[in-house]
Amino acid sequence: MGLLTKKFKLLFDYYINSSLHVSFCVICYIISINLINQVPVNWEDITFVFFTTFFSYNFIKFKQYFTSINKPVSPLLKFFFFKALISLVISLYLFFNLSTSKQIFVIIISIATVLYTVPLISNYTLRSNPILKILTVAFCWTMIIVVFPFSEVLDFINLVYYSFLIFCLVIAQMIPFEIRDIIKDKDLIKTIIHDYGIKYSKNIGYCILTLAMLITMILCCFLENFVFKNSTLIVILITAILVSLSSEKQNKYYSSFIVESVPIYWLIVEIGLQILLWVDNFFFELTFVIN
Repeated sequence: MGLLTKKFKLLFDYYINSSLHVSFCVICYIISINLINQVPVNWEDITFVFFTTFFSYNFIKFKQYFTSINKPVSPLLKFFFFKALISLVISLYLFFNLSTSKQIFVIIISIATVLYTVPLISNYTLRSNPILKILTVAFCWTMIIVVFPFSEVLDFINLVYYSFLIFCLVIAQMIPFEIRDIIKDKDLIKTIIHDYGIKYSKNIGYCILTLAMLITMILCCFLENFVFKNSTLIVILITAILVSLSSEKQNKYYSSFIVESVPIYWLIVEIGLQILLWVDNFFFELTFVIN
């Protein structure tokens, strides 16, 4: 392995392990919904979501190292902690500039995150129950991706639909992570794979994604004010394929990068389709002018 390759791998590992990637993916979900609904991007909300996500994931990931006197804290972990602390300060500053309704949503998400991470009763957290673990993560992602940024700009039907869609996509995305962690979490955190097995868990993901696709098509057929784009069906299919390809012996980056990147794929597909539509309209108008 060459020197440049090693440096790239170190940078890439840092990008993944520091939660920069997951934070970027969250805002890609938001921007995709912005584009589909033709709603201007609120960059202040985007900035808040990015830094809040970054802090939350680092808090969840490294909390145990800073609450246990028996575990040594390396300089690298201290560096991660310092960056998370900066993110918290930025998030708090932006928080006080939010509307009251958005502040309430953030408080609800924060409470759920604390209950997910910190054992308040007999060392029990929401992570302790495999079903509650997945539902809590999907709930928090739905709140921060849809409810927080769009509650004041989308109509009720589209707000409920995109909340439902993100909830389904996130649950399906978590299944490859659960499969990956089946050995690592064996003695620490129980996953749905321990209770239901890999095949049954994958089937749950397929059923949830199928339901999301059916609801999408039904709403598209019967509601005039429902905003739909082909990229939505494409991202559902991509997620289903990624669930089907997941296994216990998956590549190190399969879940943490390839599966986590579903919102990036959605954004790329949506931008690509919009460019194709623009090109098609351009040549149509050009042909009309020439004739």
